[in-house]
Amino acid sequence: MKFHSLFLALVATSGLFSHFSYAESTQLRAEFHSEILVGTCTAKITHGGTETATVDFGDVFKGDIGTRAEAFNVELSGCIGVKTTTVAVQPGAGNSCSGEAYNTVGNTNTAVEIWSNAPDTGTKLACKTGESSVSLSHTFQDRTKDQAYTYPMVARWVVANGKMATDVKTGEATSLITFLVTYQ
Repeated sequence: MKFHSLFLALVATSGLFSHFSYAESTQLRAEFHSEILVGTCTAKITHGGTETATVDFGDVFKGDIGTRAEAFNVELSGCIGVKTTTVAVQPGAGNSCSGEAYNTVGNTNTAVEIWSNAPDTGTKLACKTGESSVSLSHTFQDRTKDQAYTYPMVARWVVANGKMATDVKTGEATSLITFLVTYQ
């Protein structure tokens, strides 16, 4: 009989130990929250307060080459879900660089420079073959609000790279330039 009670005591004790070896697991709960935002802006080029795809210099006299500039803007509006915008420039389809300026179509030996704010004092968006220019950027304070920003720009007609003022010829001149606007 004593043998049986010792056996029962060992079985009961081992049951207690095995009960403690199965520790309870804790369940964790996490909640994920996000606000899904559109994340773009409406972009347009304006010249003289009017939306345009062409910044028209009108007549440019040979003596004005290198000094004649036209102000225009890259305007962004409806920027919701955007923290930072950047604007860069590259030669448009079929165009190329003339040094740091953008070549013109035509046989005038001229090119176009693009600057932020003002020629010689702003940031020059120099043409780079096969890549975009330096970029300008703007950071918004609150990406959840409808915001707008205007990049003031200037285009200046210049003598083409490797040419002299005496090489400039009369005629029609056009420079196709692409503005790249990115959002983060």
